[in-house]
Amino acid sequence: MISSRAVRVTLYATLIFLAGTITGAFIAPHFGRAFMRPPDPKQISQHMMDRLQSGLDLTPDQAAKIKPLVEKIGSDMEMIRRDTSKHVHDRIAETNAQITQLLTPEQKDKFIKMEAEHRRRLARCRPWGEPPSPGPPP
Repeated sequence: MISSRAVRVTLYATLIFLAGTITGAFIAPHFGRAFMRPPDPKQISQHMMDRLQSGLDLTPDQAAKIKPLVEKIGSDMEMIRRDTSKHVHDRIAETNAQITQLLTPEQKDKFIKMEAEHRRRLARCRPWGEPPSPGPPP
């Protein structure tokens, strides 16, 4: 016979597991989008300046001369990220067009719906300024 203590421990463990699962299901999407978003160029620049300042004990004059260099690389990195993202989106659109040519009319309709749903999901987590997803395949 199972003791009441074992039943209570099992019940408590199950409740804790369920509470964690429910909490994670509601919180994870918010934190996942924020965590996966690329850093802002200002954040990149500030992080680099903080690291240089603390690691090198820069003088105010050195910091003033280095800061524009660090800010420039932050904005350059953002531009590179956007260009890369645009190339990826363009390549996906090109591939989708090629795939569409090989499909039956019914499959084309399904494919267009699949891609539209995919774009909707991506739009929810796309950072500001990110190029829009390519439109439906032709």
